[in-house]
Amino acid sequence: MPLLDEIFAKYQSFLLIKESDFLQRKINNFDLNLPTIIYQIEDLKATQEKIKNCFGEAAVIRKDNYIIVEGKNFLERKRYSFGDLVEIIRRLRDKDGCPWDIKQTNMSIRHNAVEEAYELAEAVELGDDEKIKEESGDVMLQGLFHSVIAESDFRFTTNDMVSDLCKKLLERHTHVFGENKASSSQDALYFWEQAKAKEKSHFTVRDKLAAVPKTYGSVMRALKVQKIVKKTGFEFASLDDAEDKIYEEIKELKAAKGQDREKEGGDLLFSVINILRMMKIDPELALNGTIKRFTERFSYVEEMAKKSGKKLEECSLEQMEEWYQQSKKYENRQTKA
Repeated sequence: MPLLDEIFAKYQSFLLIKESDFLQRKINNFDLNLPTIIYQIEDLKATQEKIKNCFGEAAVIRKDNYIIVEGKNFLERKRYSFGDLVEIIRRLRDKDGCPWDIKQTNMSIRHNAVEEAYELAEAVELGDDEKIKEESGDVMLQGLFHSVIAESDFRFTTNDMVSDLCKKLLERHTHVFGENKASSSQDALYFWEQAKAKEKSHFTVRDKLAAVPKTYGSVMRALKVQKIVKKTGFEFASLDDAEDKIYEEIKELKAAKGQDREKEGGDLLFSVINILRMMKIDPELALNGTIKRFTERFSYVEEMAKKSGKKLEECSLEQMEEWYQQSKKYENRQTKA
């Protein structure tokens, strides 16, 4: 076959793939270090578009009825693949790699994933696509970093991690890859939870509550527990009833003494989280938003105090409150603009 003879003469190793297979969504991850030869070209425009998406500005040679996308070492490229990312992380962990990366353990980096997840959530709130892209990559990095650390200890491999994730997605989406049919998002969620309960052997509410990670932040953990219990029917009949509970908890907190004050304070917070959940407000995101706004507003107060030639401690409460309200008005004007 002239095509193969020519390719073998030029390349020692390569990927040979028919255009019809190349264009399938089932094949999207290519080794950019190796040449990829696409043959039996029938839809040149679609093939060229996918080459651009997968390989970037790689050198492309078109001959007769086939296309060669020449591979390069990742140090010579500006476009990278999933395999490159894993290899870069592994290289950083080599004996002659990065001293900081070599030193890390799963325990030492465990909080990084939480921080990166919050940064991604903030990027989404801002609607900033560049930040969403960047922070999504940082979240992915944390998961891969954990698996590469495990690889170095011969506990499990990155391929094991990806394979288990794919298996979980296939098994839990029985309404897509199985016999169940979902006509709504509620149906889909029901089938997901049924499959998850079977997989985790969570057959009782107690099983599900015990499985809520203790490492969750208190607000996140409270929300998760409430969502689980709600499905049993143990729920306030209305928002008014939930609101009454908050006032009841405030009275109990004010009347409490000693260590009971902490207990009642926790009950109050739990009740506030509960009414937010009923209103379909994520309390974690809501509180983070409030903290962000408060920080920005009080920074304005500090700036105004400085302009007036005073330290914050020298300003009256009334003056600081006036500046704080000014910052809110300015914030509202910016939002409307």
